[in-house]
Amino acid sequence: MRSEHEMKKNPYNMLKLGVVGCAMLVGVSGAVLPLTGMASAETVTVVPILSPVASESTSPVQVKEVELTSKTQDLITNIKVPQLSGMLDTKYQEQTNDIILSHANKDLANWEKEAAQAAADAKTNGFTYRPYELTINYVLKSDGSNNPAGVVSLEVTTYAATGGTGMPRVDTYNVLNREQGQRVTLQDLLGDNFKENVNTGIQAKINEKPENYFKDEFKGISEEQGFYVEKGEAVIVFPKYSIAPGSSGTPEFRFSLPEKWNMTPKPVAPLPVEKMKLDLVASDSLTNAEGVSLVPLRKVAEGLGYEVKWNQETYAAELKKGAGWTSVSVGQDSYFFAKMAPVTLGTAPVILNDTLYVPLKFVTDILRADVKTGDAGAIHIEQ
Repeated sequence: MRSEHEMKKNPYNMLKLGVVGCAMLVGVSGAVLPLTGMASAETVTVVPILSPVASESTSPVQVKEVELTSKTQDLITNIKVPQLSGMLDTKYQEQTNDIILSHANKDLANWEKEAAQAAADAKTNGFTYRPYELTINYVLKSDGSNNPAGVVSLEVTTYAATGGTGMPRVDTYNVLNREQGQRVTLQDLLGDNFKENVNTGIQAKINEKPENYFKDEFKGISEEQGFYVEKGEAVIVFPKYSIAPGSSGTPEFRFSLPEKWNMTPKPVAPLPVEKMKLDLVASDSLTNAEGVSLVPLRKVAEGLGYEVKWNQETYAAELKKGAGWTSVSVGQDSYFFAKMAPVTLGTAPVILNDTLYVPLKFVTDILRADVKTGDAGAIHIEQ
C-alpha cells in the first residue's frame, strides 16, 4: 500500500516539462513532412528552406560522461550526465555543460529530498517503503559532422519512479559548433515562416488519424518548441499526454531540412549604454507556496526598456530590446537570453489575477539586472 505522501506526489507534476523540449524516447512518430504541400504526409520531398550555401567542414563533437550517485539508500540512481567535448567555442561548450550538469544535480537533490520524506512517512504510518528511482541517460542525436553540418543535437532523458510509476522528461539541446557557438532554433533551421508551416504540417498529420490525438488540444507550436535534429530532419516533439493519450506514446513530427544549410552566427546582444532603474513596492511581488519570490513580468521588463508582446495562442510573452531577445511560456520552467542555452530556475511563469509573474531569479539570472531588497518588501532593480 502506498503512503499518503506517495499518492500526493505525482511524478508528472514533480518533473515539470521544460522548455528546452520534453518528450519520451519512443512513441507515435509522424512521417517526414515537407514545408510545402503538407496535405499529404506521405510526401518526403526535401523543400529548401534557406539558400543552399555550402557549410564549413566541422569535426564531430563527442560526449563524455559524468556519473552521479545518491547519498541515501532511499533513492536508487542510475545517472549518466553527458558533457560535450570537441566544440570550437570552448567557453560556450563549458557553459552548456555546466547547465546540463546543474540540471542533473538539481534533479538529484530534489528526488533525494522527496525519497527521504516518503521513507519517513512510510515508517511513521507502518507502510513498506519501496525506494524511489532516478535514471538519467542521453542520446547524441547529431554530432555536427552530417547534415546540417555544425548542428549538435543532444537529448537528455530524466526518469523518476515512485513505487513503480514515473513520467519521463526529455530536455533537448541544439547548438551550433562554430568559432562562436550559439543555440540553434527552429527558425534558424526552417526559416522565418517556420511556425505557420510546421503548424500546417502537424495539423494535417493529426487529421489523418484523429483517433490517436486529443481533439482540439493542438494549439500550435510555441517559440521554444522542443525538437532535436537527426539525419537531416528537424524532429518536433511533444510531451506525453499533451496532445495525445498516453497509450499513443509521445507524438513526434519530422520535417526535412535542406541538403546544404548554413547559419550565420547572430551578434551578441550589446550591453545597454544607459542604466535603467525600477522600484517595486511590496504589493507588486508575490511569494508562492515554495517560498519563491515572483514579480510581474511586464512591469519589470517595460521598466527596464524592453518591448513586451503577448501571444494568446501559445500563452507566451516575448521580450525585445535592441539585439536582445527572449520569451517565457506559462508553465514552462525554461529561460534563455540571446545566444545562451536554456536554463531552469526552479519555478515556471504563472498567471495570477490576469498578470504574468516570473521568479525574481529571471531578473537577475536571465536579464542580468542588479536586484536589492529594501524595507517593507520593496525591490530596487537596476540594469
